Amino acid sequence: MKRQQRIRDGILLNPLGPMVTLGLLVLLVLLTQGCGKKSIATPLNNTSDFPETRFLRAEGGGPTGMDARRQALAELSSIFESRVQSQTTSLATSSLGSDNIEHFEKTIESQIQIFSSVRLEGAKIGKIWQDEAGDFHALAVLDRVDAGRNWTQDLERLDNRLRAEAIALEKIKGRLPRMATLNRIMSLSLERHGIESRLAVVNYPALSELELDMAKMTSELALIQAELKFYIDVTGEYGPVAGKILSKALTQNGILITLDMDKADAWVMGQVEVTPLSLANPKIVFVRATGDVEVIETGSHALFAEINENLRKGHVDQNEAMHKAVMAISQLISQRLLSALGINKIHTKESVQ
Repeated sequence: MKRQQRIRDGILLNPLGPMVTLGLLVLLVLLTQGCGKKSIATPLNNTSDFPETRFLRAEGGGPTGMDARRQALAELSSIFESRVQSQTTSLATSSLGSDNIEHFEKTIESQIQIFSSVRLEGAKIGKIWQDEAGDFHALAVLDRVDAGRNWTQDLERLDNRLRAEAIALEKIKGRLPRMATLNRIMSLSLERHGIESRLAVVNYPALSELELDMAKMTSELALIQAELKFYIDVTGEYGPVAGKILSKALTQNGILITLDMDKADAWVMGQVEVTPLSLANPKIVFVRATGDVEVIETGSHALFAEINENLRKGHVDQNEAMHKAVMAISQLISQRLLSALGINKIHTKESVQ
């Protein structure tokens, strides 16, 4: 009877049972720990962890945390690019000379835009918070010191390339190879100004002792391009189409074209062919396009550049496949031709990551 009474007393003292009681105790512990953590709704707009003297900063907002992050990074990129583009333009104008700027205005403008659009690899989200209305805010930051160190290394490598091109220019005689080398020097110089501008934006010293008379070099380049004439002759069934694309690529970059072969200073001669391919695909017609082009100096008859490219295209319609192949091979050849002439035509716009 005493043992039964003790059990009955125990039931009366703990009506929920030992397992239920243990569960309630665990729940109370978890709730206590949770109350000690900071809620996402708590404002975190104190930027003391990212002082402006060390970090380039930009804030963005949106209805969600992800929107705020994207907006903050985009804002940081926009501020950075606009400052770099402005400073790079100023540096280019002062180094190339105002007279030469008129000759290369479009080229300089497009290349400065390329060099000012830089991938901010060190950009990150420093803080994210919500305001009382429930909107999200984010702070994007870029460490000035880390970015400055990376761009200083890029500047050193670029200076070495510029020195090599400047030394090579002293030994080059023909107008066509001099034009190509001067084009490369101008492009590298603009890229160098872009890196110097990035360093200026993050307040990091640009230590470089390279000095080139860019005004003199661009004056010579402008004179050569004003006098040098190209004659284009691409044979084959699709030659006229390729010839028009090559002509357009050259004229857009300030190169003169002549229809008189005897008055040309350089010949661009070659052929474009398209041949069908027999592949085990009954639904798609494949063709291969080949392009072979030579650039020859007329005065010395020296071979300046040789371009050989081929590619494959497919389509359900054979005529459309051939058309696509001709257009693609012509564009590829024109890119290789511009590269041989030292003309930078890279249009990839990078973004913050």
